[in-house]
Amino acid sequence: MRLIDQRDFAQNDFLKKLQGNILKGHGRDHTTHVFMHFRVGYEQDARDWIKTLAAENLTSFRQQLKERDLFKKHKTPGNVFCSFYLTPGGYKYLGFGDVEDRFEDAAFNAGMKNRLDINQDPDPQQWEEGLAGDIHAMLLIADDDALKMGKLAKELLVKLEFFAEINTVEYGSAIRNANGDGLEHFGYVDGISQPLFLKDEVDDYVADHGITDLGTAHFDPTADTDLVLIEDPYEAGNNSFGSFFVFRKLEQNVKEFKEAEKNLGLGDLGGAYIVGRFEDGSPVVLTDEEGMINSGGYNNFDYSSDPSGGKCPHFAHVRKTNPRHDFFNGDDHKSHIMARRGIPFGHRNVNTALDPIHAQMPTGGVGLLFMSYQRSIENQFEFIQNAWSNNASFPPIPKPDDTGVDIIIGHPHVTNPPPRNYNFPSDYGADTRTPLTVEQFVTMKGGEYFFAPSIPFLENL
Repeated sequence: MRLIDQRDFAQNDFLKKLQGNILKGHGRDHTTHVFMHFRVGYEQDARDWIKTLAAENLTSFRQQLKERDLFKKHKTPGNVFCSFYLTPGGYKYLGFGDVEDRFEDAAFNAGMKNRLDINQDPDPQQWEEGLAGDIHAMLLIADDDALKMGKLAKELLVKLEFFAEINTVEYGSAIRNANGDGLEHFGYVDGISQPLFLKDEVDDYVADHGITDLGTAHFDPTADTDLVLIEDPYEAGNNSFGSFFVFRKLEQNVKEFKEAEKNLGLGDLGGAYIVGRFEDGSPVVLTDEEGMINSGGYNNFDYSSDPSGGKCPHFAHVRKTNPRHDFFNGDDHKSHIMARRGIPFGHRNVNTALDPIHAQMPTGGVGLLFMSYQRSIENQFEFIQNAWSNNASFPPIPKPDDTGVDIIIGHPHVTNPPPRNYNFPSDYGADTRTPLTVEQFVTMKGGEYFFAPSIPFLENL
């Protein structure tokens, strides 16, 4: 497997044509997401604006890597990060009527609202209005300086309003613990297990985990770029690539989740069983308490030593969405994994670092802006959501009917949804179980499927 080496000049052309954030997260703490619908009769204005955006504002992966290098060496902050995404409707508006012939992904061509039977999402009438409407494009703006980000966002929005309707603007802000690790609103370190495409990231993984040979590692996170990239169909043969992009707004009821976690009567193990890691990131399959060294980045484990689920239950979120094991002949589980780039949204009056009491926790208005890149929405995002998260019989061992849907993101909106009954280990590592019921505390508020085009495509509109 060939990893990307930023020092390899032969990859320079490829890197400068690819939008940033796909093969490595942009790393900024604040984000602005602008969803838009272009007005009829302003097609040329939209094309001109996108061309200017691509030339002046979009961040190529080469630029992202250069800025990362400067920050690591000299703490030099980078420019405001920008990326741009189109739906099939956006392509058609811009004059590409053959978009459904160019792209083979049925999910992308249909749109998220028309895949309710696959994802088992709530009816779009229950989505937030801005995300339920017809969306042509999304603009992502990000920076560590919220004011700097906001200034550019306003400049671009003022120009956008001439030829586009703004469906909605979503804002994300990172939450961090005392170690600097990113959290989601339930309080758990998030985004640890990611496919790694860069040579220096794999080198760091090997060093951080004390691995001498990746071939003997419990988990090898290395990934080929074709896990998330496809050749831009409108720039074929030009060394130009893009990626399918999924956006979902997931609202979290923190107060009720933490109350349910407490009512399990299992102490810190209750939440660890639900998530698959303790709040600090320590994998519950390896330890019955948090506090591991490198807990917020530890990823060298699998579940081969825990076939019964006595340490990490089969229903645990990280076990269902990344089983680290091939269950079916000819189906490599790693082929379904996505590059996840989510960020929390919503304001909390009491910072998570202060460990707020139950009465201070929000019941809504906060959550995760889930984002992912993949080569195939069907085979990656939708497969994980449908075949794994929403499937009460996955993983299919040892007793398929005892698993249950993913407690965190499993939300089958079907006529007869499976009961949310789960068999928790009676004691850590035990084969005996205690049956408990855990309700749903995450609500999908809307989203859409996009494609992140190559920069040459956008520059040449």
